[in-house]
Amino acid sequence: MNSLAPHKTGILFLVTLWFCWGFSYPATKIMLRELDIWTSRTLIMGAAGALLLILGFLGKKDLKIPKEYHRDLIIAALLNMTVFQICMTFGVHYFSAGRTVVIVYTMPLWAMLFAWYILKEPLSLKRLIALSLGMAGLAALLSQNFSHLTAPGLGAACTVVGAISFGLGTVWMKRRIWITDPTVIAGWQLLIGTVPLIPFWLIFGNETAWREITLLTLGNFIFLILIANVLAYFLWFRILQIFPASVSGMGTLAVPIVGVIASSILLGETIGINELLALGLIIPALIINLKTT
Repeated sequence: MNSLAPHKTGILFLVTLWFCWGFSYPATKIMLRELDIWTSRTLIMGAAGALLLILGFLGKKDLKIPKEYHRDLIIAALLNMTVFQICMTFGVHYFSAGRTVVIVYTMPLWAMLFAWYILKEPLSLKRLIALSLGMAGLAALLSQNFSHLTAPGLGAACTVVGAISFGLGTVWMKRRIWITDPTVIAGWQLLIGTVPLIPFWLIFGNETAWREITLLTLGNFIFLILIANVLAYFLWFRILQIFPASVSGMGTLAVPIVGVIASSILLGETIGINELLALGLIIPALIINLKTT
C-alpha cells in the first residue's frame, strides 16, 4: 500500500504539471507582445526563485545547501534554468507557441540517452517503444510548412538547444540523492539560474513602462511566475524524486499536447491532421512509459 502511494502521487503531480507548463507557452507569447525577452525572463525567474525559498522558510525547511552539493546545484541550475528558459523564450518569440512546446519536449529523448550514459539506466524494450512512439508523434507535429513565420530556423534552433539542456539538467539532478527539500532546491536553482541573465538584461533589456502594461499582459506575467514556475517546479523536483530520470522525462510528453491545444484556444493557432496524429501516438507512449516504473 505504502509503496504505491508515491507512484500515484507522482502521476497526479505529472498531470498537474502538463497544464502548468502546457499553458505557459501561449502565456509567454502573449506576454512578449509588450515585454522583451530579457526583462520578462529575468524577472520571472528571480521572483519565482524568491517565492519558492519563502515557501520553504514558511514551511520551516532548511534553506542551506550542503557544500558538497554546490557544484551539482550550480550545473543543474545553469542547464535547467539559465539555458533552457532563455532558449525556450527565444523559441516562443521567433516560432509559434504550440510548435515551440513540441520541440522542447524532444527533451525526453535527450534525458533517456543521458540517463543511459551517465546514470547507467537500462534502455528497456518498453521504454524504447514508448520513446519511438513519442518521437514519431513529435515528428508528425514538426512535418509542416513554417515559411509564414518570421525566423522559424532560429526559433527552432534555440528551442532544440533548450531541450538538450533541459534533458541533461534532468539527468544531472539524478546523479545524487538530495537531502534538501525539493522546494528549496527549486528556489535556489531559479535564483542561481537568474544571475547569468542579469548582465544581458541590463544591456539588451528595454525600458519597461509598467503603468502602460495591459491587464492581459500583466495577468500572463503573474501566471508565468506563480503557476508555470513556482507551482510547476514545486511539482517537478518532487517528480524527479519519485521516478527515474528517463521516466520523468518521458512523463512530460503530454505537455506539448496541452500546449498545442492551449495555443489554439488562446492564440488561434491551427490544429490539423498532424496534431491529431501526434495525439494518437503520444498518449500510448505515456501509458507504456508509466507502466515501466
